[in-house]
Amino acid sequence: MTVRSLLGLALSACLLAAPLAQAADKAPVSIHPAHTTTAQAPEPQGDGGLDFADQKGGTPLEIYADQGLELSQDAKTVIGRVNAKAIRGHVTVTADVLTAHYRDKQAGVGQPPAPQPPFTTKPPLPPHSPAAGQPPVPPQPSAVAAPKEVRPKTGDQATDSGSEVWWVEADGTVSIAGETQTAYGDHADYNIDDAVVVLTGKALKFLTPTDVVTARDSLEYWERRQQAVARGNAVAVRGDKRIQADVLVADFARNADHQMAMQHAHAFDHVILTTPREVVTGDRGDYNVETGIVTVTGSVKITREDNQLDGGYAVVNLNTGVSRLFPAAPGAAGSSDRRVKGLFIPQKKQPDRPDAATGTR
Repeated sequence: MTVRSLLGLALSACLLAAPLAQAADKAPVSIHPAHTTTAQAPEPQGDGGLDFADQKGGTPLEIYADQGLELSQDAKTVIGRVNAKAIRGHVTVTADVLTAHYRDKQAGVGQPPAPQPPFTTKPPLPPHSPAAGQPPVPPQPSAVAAPKEVRPKTGDQATDSGSEVWWVEADGTVSIAGETQTAYGDHADYNIDDAVVVLTGKALKFLTPTDVVTARDSLEYWERRQQAVARGNAVAVRGDKRIQADVLVADFARNADHQMAMQHAHAFDHVILTTPREVVTGDRGDYNVETGIVTVTGSVKITREDNQLDGGYAVVNLNTGVSRLFPAAPGAAGSSDRRVKGLFIPQKKQPDRPDAATGTR
């Protein structure tokens, strides 16, 4: 029995005919993911990151699983269990269980829209652009409109409309690997429409050859922005330099070695910057990785050994080890009334030890 015979004409345009008996041998099912173009202004496209959704040329989605594939026409799902993999281009999603949700493609001109399945659980959708200087709002589940009544299509009409995958769920030991980036978690929701993946669970981690980003609550990757967002005790580490905050937004791009690497890190709330020489805390931080310059604003404290400086704006050069502290950020209102405060603890003088031979000091 073939996949096509199981799913009928609704999937005949997008699933390759593959015998179910071969599923245990990791025979793939190839499905066309949803198109991700929108009416909004175009955003920068992915360039070698975890661009699972924004692949070019209609690259199909291949699904493998050690224990075969479970296909449901009613639920419009394809489920792979045990060492399940979803592969598209150079990106591979691996988990204990993978669930690909598909739908009818959008109808052509003059045709009624295809109904959406009334899922009780919805994938996350990206928000509108956040206000300047604010981190992206975490994707939230959207309300589900009742499916519109559409006359069933038959024959060539059903074949022409086809189906497309728009949401991939991954559960258990999740990893998402690109050419030079890998993300880990316990659960992942990949919204192909909006090119956003959200990982949750324990030991959330995002790795590149040069950087490590971790989080406690969630880890998001926004493909079109080439941006990772870590929430909850978020930490970014490169070498012996570390920046921590409630929320970290890391911008990625290819470096001189053609590897994806962090270019900027934006830290929000309870910011802690740690270097081999000092610790800098504040309310907001911006780290230019290429220049090594970090600016910290808010209630800024610079601690070096037992000495502490308090101010409102700090510029830290991680390459030279030089830190500058100011009462307030340039142009801030009321900055003339503010002062920088320093607390310096003198080193205690060690008492002279008596000479062992003479007994004198």
